[in-house]
Amino acid sequence: MCSSPKSSRAVKKTAISFNDELTQEQRLRFAAKANLAQERREQREATNKRYEQKHASSKPSSGLFSWLQQLVS
Repeated sequence: MCSSPKSSRAVKKTAISFNDELTQEQRLRFAAKANLAQERREQREATNKRYEQKHASSKPSSGLFSWLQQLVS
């Protein structure tokens, strides 16, 4: 006999309807915060992309293979 619970005995979880539990004011505040978070995320990603583009070429390569390439060239 296996000691793990059987699927027929498992408690069925009902899906929580998030929108139905919020008032109109709460929905508006939630949407406003979500929009601000999305804007911050987009700004952060754009800044990170610019940083990577700026610093990608100036990265010094390390390792034996790169040292040999610099020696040959």
